[in-house]
Amino acid sequence: MLDQDALKPLEQTERETLDAVQAIDRATQSIERHVEVIEVLATSVGPLTDSVDRLNETMVELVSVLAPLAAAERGVRHVEHGAEHVEHGAEHVGHGVEHVERSFRFGRRKNAAEPESAPPES
Repeated sequence: MLDQDALKPLEQTERETLDAVQAIDRATQSIERHVEVIEVLATSVGPLTDSVDRLNETMVELVSVLAPLAAAERGVRHVEHGAEHVEHGAEHVGHGVEHVERSFRFGRRKNAAEPESAPPES
C-alpha cells in the first residue's frame, strides 16, 4: 500500500503536466494559424496598395472629366433660370398691354357716346 500512496502525487503531477502540454500544443497550433493569416495579409498589402493607387488615379481622371460637365450643367441651369425671368417679364408686359388696350377701348366708347359738336362757322 505504501507504493500506491507514493504514486498518487506522481499520477496527479503527470495528469497536470499532460494537460499543460496539450494546452501548449493547442496554443502553438493557434499561433501558427495566426502567423499564416498575417503572412497572407502581408503579401496582400503591396497589391492592395497598388489597387488603391490606381483607384485614386481613376478618381482624379474622373473628376477632371466631370468638372467641365458640371460647369456646363450649372450654365444650363443659369440659362433656364434667365429664361424663366424673361417668361415672367413677358407675362407682365402682356398684362400691361391688355390693360392699355382696355383703357384705350373704354376711352373710344366714351368718346363715341358723346355727340360731336360741330366746329364753329367762321
